[in-house]
Amino acid sequence: MQVFHLSHIDLDGYGCQFISRHFFKDIKFYNANYGREVSARLHEILDDISKALEPKRKILILVTDLNLTLNEAQFLQEQSDALRLQGLEVQVSLLDHHATGQDAAKIYHWYHLDTERSASKITFETLQKLHQPLESLESLAPMVEMINSIDIWQEGGFGFEFGKVCMRMISSTHELNRFMFDEEHRAYKFALLEKVPNYIHQERGEVAFDNDLFRLKKIALGGNPDLETMDNIASNAQVALLSKKKEECSIECEGKRGFLSYSMGGISVLANLFLEQNPEFDFYMDVSPKGSVSLRSNGKCDVSSLSKQYFNGGGHKNASGGKIEGFKESFSYYDIREQLEKVFHKEKGADYGFFGNRFGF
Repeated sequence: MQVFHLSHIDLDGYGCQFISRHFFKDIKFYNANYGREVSARLHEILDDISKALEPKRKILILVTDLNLTLNEAQFLQEQSDALRLQGLEVQVSLLDHHATGQDAAKIYHWYHLDTERSASKITFETLQKLHQPLESLESLAPMVEMINSIDIWQEGGFGFEFGKVCMRMISSTHELNRFMFDEEHRAYKFALLEKVPNYIHQERGEVAFDNDLFRLKKIALGGNPDLETMDNIASNAQVALLSKKKEECSIECEGKRGFLSYSMGGISVLANLFLEQNPEFDFYMDVSPKGSVSLRSNGKCDVSSLSKQYFNGGGHKNASGGKIEGFKESFSYYDIREQLEKVFHKEKGADYGFFGNRFGF
């Protein structure tokens, strides 16, 4: 069975995915916050299914810790029906606990709503009934109870205080942002969740885990916690990953070669390290989710000139900023790149982005 699993971006959401990987070998993960990103990820899943079709392969679209609007649920139903008409065996399952999904749950049989349990607990107990686990679940069960306690706020529940630490851990593991490093960002969170069983049964285990967490994060990012600062460890990890994306993230402007990233933020250390290790690039550019542009160079390009000409900004020769006029927020790197290339070519942007072009969304 090939599984496409979409989940939320908090502890409960990533907890669901941490659980599902104990049951499925062939699984691809997606994450979304609420709003337009849910629809964008559903379109992405369906596009990936169309690319990965194998005859007689069973497909499961699993959605957890996200309540769908009526329009989103209808879209998923219609698209899964269309895939079945193509002869594919497609199953849809939504496991959630948000009461706002009641209307959709009344209409669609695959929409399983239970407001008494966290999505992680619903997922854990449902998958146990329907699928054979790939490994022992002994260490997973206490973690599920901990997530359940904190997510539905049972102060007397098992591991409630531990859950507070884990909830903050998930929200603060932003060294690898999910738009540029989707798989690595998730793997980073999973690596830290894997350490939970070592602490959860200890007396004051939440305190020990909280104290050790910064060190564990350094190790998870591939650094030496005794010899390196987090800034340097994170920058080295980011540069190593960005360097693997040279071709897909390369841009050209005024005869200069640049590297484009999205939503990295605070790029001074990162950009200079990247340009130092990748001398074939003349400048580094990062675009924020709101369309602000940060430009860095190491003497090979006057980025203040680029900023002034294309982004109504300015600054210094090696460090400048501006903003993309008419920028449309997106959840896809390729959409951001498309918008930027239109700026460079002085073409008028359309009213749709990457997902609109490909899916009519």
